[in-house]
Amino acid sequence: MRTSDNPIHDILRTAIQREIDAYTLYTSAACMVEIPHAKEILKDLAAQEVGHRHKLEALLKGEVFQVISDGQQKKVADLKITDYLVEEPLASDSDLQNILIVAGKRENASHNLYAALAKVSEDEDTTRLFEFLANEELTHKHRVESLYDEIIYKEN
Repeated sequence: MRTSDNPIHDILRTAIQREIDAYTLYTSAACMVEIPHAKEILKDLAAQEVGHRHKLEALLKGEVFQVISDGQQKKVADLKITDYLVEEPLASDSDLQNILIVAGKRENASHNLYAALAKVSEDEDTTRLFEFLANEELTHKHRVESLYDEIIYKEN
């Protein structure tokens, strides 16, 4: 059942839920990891997801948000490590490798969602916000894949 007649609001609600899910994923993974800097990276990613959620909630409420400047955008390399790995549904006994694969794929999907929203936004400020969020998600993917490379590849 639709909750509104505005498809953008429905998309924003979906995006908010994705941010909540990502926060839960990162906080769970942080509890599993024993490597101190990996734990800190996962906690930082979780905190950033909270920030994204707040921006999206403000946008949903029609509140004005700070305009994202071009200087806040940074170029991020997509390592594509998780793009070709098989994702298994997460369970209570999922290992760190599977969690990082799922995280990488979710970050990629979030990046794609925000990039698509940026293309259909009706005003420049909203477009910049979605472009910023898309870039942030790509940054998260890069960090997750760097952890995967450091932790999983080095163990094998």
